[in-house]
Amino acid sequence: MKRRDFMKAGLSTFAGTRALSMASGFRASPRSSYLTSSEEADVVVKVLGTAQDAGYPHVGCYCPNCQRARKDSSQARLKPSIAVLDMKEKRAFIVDASPDIGRQFDMVHERMGCDSAAEFNAPHGILLTHAHIGHYTGLIFYGYEGLSASRIPVYCTSKMARFLEENGPWSQLVRYENIALQIIRPEEETSLTPRISFIPLLVSHRDEYSDTVGFIIAGPKKKLLYIPDIQGWETWNRSIRKEVEQVDYAILDGTFYSPDELPGRDLSKIGHPFITASMDDLAAAARSGGTRIYFSHLNHTNLALDPDGPAQKEIKEKGFHLAADGMEIML
Repeated sequence: MKRRDFMKAGLSTFAGTRALSMASGFRASPRSSYLTSSEEADVVVKVLGTAQDAGYPHVGCYCPNCQRARKDSSQARLKPSIAVLDMKEKRAFIVDASPDIGRQFDMVHERMGCDSAAEFNAPHGILLTHAHIGHYTGLIFYGYEGLSASRIPVYCTSKMARFLEENGPWSQLVRYENIALQIIRPEEETSLTPRISFIPLLVSHRDEYSDTVGFIIAGPKKKLLYIPDIQGWETWNRSIRKEVEQVDYAILDGTFYSPDELPGRDLSKIGHPFITASMDDLAAAARSGGTRIYFSHLNHTNLALDPDGPAQKEIKEKGFHLAADGMEIML
């Protein structure tokens, strides 16, 4: 993928990626001292960010959670995104272009073992779930005032494509051919490389500007379900239990832990399932061990962000997990 010659400068190494604990099928950064296996996978899903759209710590908030994250940068989380990497083809795809996409692409560039922008300086494709700020606004950094990229494939629904085409500054990205929109249709499989394919699943959410999708991402050996945003499992025309049971890994909307963190709020307008309710719905799948289930997209109020609190303990005891920035899943 060609880029303007003046942009072919070295990319900085992302130094803030922290070492993370591991279990079978996933691991920390390959340069981490926590790595326990030298086995390499053809397809790697790297988690790039696990906070709600505004990040963690949250702008203008000085609650105990946010203060903890400001004092201890290892507690901070980037905005929601994952990368899907074909290590044999040396091709990298990012799911959602968050406002942290610059730092997140550094993580991808380092993980692919690249030393300079001459190898590649932008994703080989971007998959978009919907038009909320944490999921698409990072596209601007590949535009005229930024990298000035050339025709990065952006996979999105027709409604999302219309939003980008008809509203600035996104329309300029299309007009200047910084991005090339690729229309995807719910439940239709698309191949990205000989080893990676995905199926978009339409989900209910606050669809002010676009519709919303999650993805089933398939590698040569395993599958992952990624749904960072949904109104609620009961509003979906699919069974979350059945969908989870058909994949090896699931990274799901865990924006809020329980109603206890939102006193005085109208819970019917929250627009996300609570982790406590999701654990009830998916208890059998977690107990069976057939699918490893993670919660992501964590709001700064989330009780599970307290590393010493009872919420994290309960999640672990019930067989679930919190996704972490930098963790890897092998497909």
